[in-house]
Amino acid sequence: MTELRITGTSNLLASHTAWRVLTQDRKADFGDFADWPTAMFSATQQPVLWVVFLEDLIAPESTTVSGSMNDDLDIALQPLAHRLSSSNQPTLVAFSTWRPESVISQSRLNSPWIQVAEIFTTILSDLAEQYHSLFILNLDRAFATPGMVNCFDSRNYYSFRCRLSPKGLEVLSENATKILSRITTPAKKVLVVDCDDTLWGGTLGEVGVSGILLGTEGLGMAYADFQRALKRRVEQGILLAIASKNDEEHVWQAFDQHPDMQIHRSDMIAWRVNWEDKALNLVAIAEELNLGLDSFVFLDNSPFERERIRQALPQVLVPELPDDTTVWATLLDSMDELAQFSGNEEDGTKTEQYRQRSEFFSGLAKADDGTRFLKSIEMKPEALLLSDQHLPRAEQLCQKTNQFNLRTVRHTLSSLSELASDENCHSFLIALTDRFGNHGTIGLVSATTRGDVAFLDSFILSCRAFGRHLEAWALHELTTRLITNGCEWLVAEFLPTERNSVASSFLPSHGFTPIEWESVPTNHSAHKIKDLVSSDGSPFCANLRALEIPNLEAFES
Repeated sequence: MTELRITGTSNLLASHTAWRVLTQDRKADFGDFADWPTAMFSATQQPVLWVVFLEDLIAPESTTVSGSMNDDLDIALQPLAHRLSSSNQPTLVAFSTWRPESVISQSRLNSPWIQVAEIFTTILSDLAEQYHSLFILNLDRAFATPGMVNCFDSRNYYSFRCRLSPKGLEVLSENATKILSRITTPAKKVLVVDCDDTLWGGTLGEVGVSGILLGTEGLGMAYADFQRALKRRVEQGILLAIASKNDEEHVWQAFDQHPDMQIHRSDMIAWRVNWEDKALNLVAIAEELNLGLDSFVFLDNSPFERERIRQALPQVLVPELPDDTTVWATLLDSMDELAQFSGNEEDGTKTEQYRQRSEFFSGLAKADDGTRFLKSIEMKPEALLLSDQHLPRAEQLCQKTNQFNLRTVRHTLSSLSELASDENCHSFLIALTDRFGNHGTIGLVSATTRGDVAFLDSFILSCRAFGRHLEAWALHELTTRLITNGCEWLVAEFLPTERNSVASSFLPSHGFTPIEWESVPTNHSAHKIKDLVSSDGSPFCANLRALEIPNLEAFES
């Protein structure tokens, strides 16, 4: 269970039931009232949630905007800046700049308080740009839906020095939980949608292509906006699939012929259009994509189909679609399960990348000689420096890759930045091009050295790399670098999860031998990194100069 330090500029009523949603999966340690600077300086080994109200930092009567206001706020935030510079543990700042003001004083957007609030948020934004371990929750936005007056309570403030009402505490707890959970849990990868009365209004088989609801007016516009929201998700890297009880010929006619269709065949990574059980169809799509069902989201207007999937495939997320179609686009845009902290240029090409993967496996299955086939596709792997430019993609690989992941360490941008700057750490990303196209950045390798021994911290390959023996190339690249830097031994481990069994045989099949620490001489170099090895894993060791790595001939020109 994760430990979390919670502190604030006002009392947070630690015993209130609103905190249960945040504390059910983590141990919460509430700091003393207004003792938040202590948490910033001392809680360097655990995540921190800091709840800050601008009124507690800057008294309203002192908000005469001057040249010194920036300096005053910088001083007030120095404990936060110190923590960010000295700890890579996540820091979530939940802040509110709100205070009641006359609508007249705000009408020209030049009231002193508004200007102070803008300076404060600018400083926070600059810190977030500088430190990847900082996450920000804007409570003013979060409180907007239930209403500010419902989230603040002056009686609580004067009685307990707590600015928030029970509703405000509830919204704070729920939103903080979403952000903190996403730090350690990857976003969903696949959206599976129905067609009739979901992608469009009406039953295609009954009304025909011209009769479905899809267009620029009324409910037709609502369905079109829902498709646009799906398109945005595809551009963000989500894979889109169809599971529909329909005639496939008629469905493709709708896609090809209806003038207001916003998504196209090329946006689809997979489809099952038939009259079979949708649960079976989702399993088939998962097998086709080689992805776990726990990465799937299923959208269907039918309560029957939603409940069928919930019961048959509990790993799949099945949101309730309201009867009111007009809110579907907003619901999809705001779905936290599909959101991620940062994106990169590769996200919009995910569908094409998976299509290339399918073509590759089709060719490999038909080949008489696998090695000859791999040579023929002219694979060109490349090791990329773990620079600031590539950190967002490296974080994605750590957070979202589950199958070929030896240790499943969920590095964040901050911890990756630390690895990149560590002179004792040898890290690189793996990019690949071949005859099927540019596959982008599909792997991460990182090893920490202590004298003549190294420990394999991360060895991650996207499923897009499967079947190409890219793991052999990556290991060869790593061993070459380590030997050049004076290493003789490499210690690695396999930490099993529910999803990474595909990587379980990698180490023994690539020249590593199991370690029984009791039988390793105390003067052996491996003991230098023993503290880095998990007690739950299976450790292995290899003599780098004696290592014989198989399947490298696939990369010979």
